[in-house]
Amino acid sequence: MPRKVLRPLLPAAALVLTAALGPAAAAAAAPAAEDAPRCGAAELSRLDGLKSDLDARAEAGTAGRAQYWYVDPQACRLAVTVLPDNGDGRTEDFVGAALATPGLTQLTEVAEPVGRRIALAPATAGQVVRAPGTLHGGSAIYSGTSGLVYRCTNGFNNYRPGTTTTAGHCGHAAKTWYDAGGNRLGTVTDWRYPGADWSVITPVSGWTLPDYVLGAAKPISGFGKAALGEAVCGRGSTSGTSCGQVTALNVTVNYPDGVVRGLVRSSQSGGEGDSGGPVYDGATGLGLISGGASSGSPTFFQPLNF
Repeated sequence: MPRKVLRPLLPAAALVLTAALGPAAAAAAAPAAEDAPRCGAAELSRLDGLKSDLDARAEAGTAGRAQYWYVDPQACRLAVTVLPDNGDGRTEDFVGAALATPGLTQLTEVAEPVGRRIALAPATAGQVVRAPGTLHGGSAIYSGTSGLVYRCTNGFNNYRPGTTTTAGHCGHAAKTWYDAGGNRLGTVTDWRYPGADWSVITPVSGWTLPDYVLGAAKPISGFGKAALGEAVCGRGSTSGTSCGQVTALNVTVNYPDGVVRGLVRSSQSGGEGDSGGPVYDGATGLGLISGGASSGSPTFFQPLNF
């Protein structure tokens, strides 16, 4: 059977199509800084409006195999990524809407789907890996103490005083969480997923919640907002510490079970089980790991804005 491809919906001049097989290819596809047009307020407003229209279409379940999209102010384009073999009608209609305004959209084909980074794993109750009663950022947390359970990563302690954090889809999957030793950590008391991707866990009495993240050089002393091009590191219970660079802001991701707006894309690697892990720059906390490509990069994280 011949390979299906997206039908050209506008003249070739209106479409930039790139086969991105990895981070290096994606970087090579980006326009050089000296060639990138300046994006003024009027152009940004048009791009934001086009992105909002795509967001609404996606939340109505019509994004098809589109993966994520964001406004690229350096290229002055709306960047949209899709999976290959997109001959289905929903994807073509979605891409057609993205390309409706000539010259404003850059369409990129990516080889791998994006997904949440929650893991299904055997519980490890009884295998105490540290002193009970103390939970650091970046530690593994489990939804039960026997059999197959969900595994995520603890995020930042005390973002909301006296609580800890993880990904929203982890809180959506289970309301009670335990540490690796089978000690009950606490209950999800506030969360959002889809739409956003964050959870707040209120611990049971007796837990100590230090501001230290495993693998970090210093304790977290404050929280901030990620900037384009900023160097960041993240800690996941599967991948350990991985560092990279912020490559896009305000990204909408079309996960298989829901659309999440407002994420940050970075070049750091990761894997299943890293969901909820802390992302930081030095002593400043920036966000919680949400998801990414199955091979590890890119990674998307939820800003600390809740």
